[in-house]
Amino acid sequence: MKIKILLLGARQNCAQLQMNLQDEDLVVVGTVVDENSVLDEIKRTSPDLILISDTSPMALRSCQQIYLLRPRSIPVVISEIDDAALILTIMQTGVHYILPSRMEPLTLISELKGIFNNEANRFLALENTGTASNKSKVIIVFGTKDGVGKSTLAINMAVKLAQKKNKVVVLDYNFQFGDVGALFGVDAKNTILELIQEQSNPNADMIRQFLSLHISGVNFLPSPNSPEYSDAISPMQAERIIAALRVYYDYVIVDVSSGFNDITAACIDCASMILFVTNKDIPALRNVKKGLSVIQALSDPDKIKLIIVRDGDETIKNGDVSRVLSFPVWHSIPSEEKVAVAAANQGNPVVLEYPKSKISKAIADITDKIDDSPALNNGEKQKKSVLSVFRGKRGGNKA
Repeated sequence: MKIKILLLGARQNCAQLQMNLQDEDLVVVGTVVDENSVLDEIKRTSPDLILISDTSPMALRSCQQIYLLRPRSIPVVISEIDDAALILTIMQTGVHYILPSRMEPLTLISELKGIFNNEANRFLALENTGTASNKSKVIIVFGTKDGVGKSTLAINMAVKLAQKKNKVVVLDYNFQFGDVGALFGVDAKNTILELIQEQSNPNADMIRQFLSLHISGVNFLPSPNSPEYSDAISPMQAERIIAALRVYYDYVIVDVSSGFNDITAACIDCASMILFVTNKDIPALRNVKKGLSVIQALSDPDKIKLIIVRDGDETIKNGDVSRVLSFPVWHSIPSEEKVAVAAANQGNPVVLEYPKSKISKAIADITDKIDDSPALNNGEKQKKSVLSVFRGKRGGNKA
């Protein structure tokens, strides 16, 4: 099935775009010069993508009408824009994709195919919403400071969710210094870098070939093995991977890098829930206050859940934290440094290595609040435990 494209803008720009879109998978179904007729043309041609080469106020009003009245047709702005204020104005109309007009034809075609696949997966996920077999939650684990325990929370939460009969995948989007693989005790050969090198716009089946499997049943996609490759993955590619996997998994847990960048912003945009992880020391809380203001501007505040980790300092109460930040503390994880370090050194999640620890109990409480699926029965738990002893703590298989 061909991807149907409608062109909107000046005739000369549309003609140039049509020349650049010569591909067997694409078909231009029409050209619109008058913005007032764009909705009628969409109704007539039912395009998948609308390429807009005009950024005038009238054209942007058309973008807003497309977003509100024709949500199945995806607007893509093709223009050279250096004005940050104009970019913000365009995005406020509902446009999520802005591509440079000087892009090489092959690159443009590749990007448009990726956008189509991304949106097709999103529509499929929306259509499946409400079915018992597809919860399709994307959980972002975020923090403004390194070393607060984001990755530890992400992998242990994934294991507890898997124990509740959920299909779970963890994406390590800390592309420079991600340690999800190390915390799982798996030395994975394939990472997100190899995936992108194999296919710049991978579909779900391709992505799953590059996932690794932990003995707990959790799949995960490691970050690149070397930090210098971190710039090789674009925000759009990162978002496409999430969109493709959420169709197949109940939970997609994304461990992002500390602070804000384009990748984090893309993840926040598609998140069902954002776990904001922090310590209770004063410098950390100052950064949290700044970070909260940014995330609240990017996302629905109801999606943000503030979690205090290594909670053992009684000089600062959680109530004090909520009052100072004007934001509630959703949960806290007690401080058990020896337990956390020992589990990390052994390459095994805390909830498996020390299931009766305070940390494990707190993480179990968090997953219970996130998911109300029934836990595995004792017989199943025992089987998993015996299998773990038999196979050792050396990691897992390729998915």
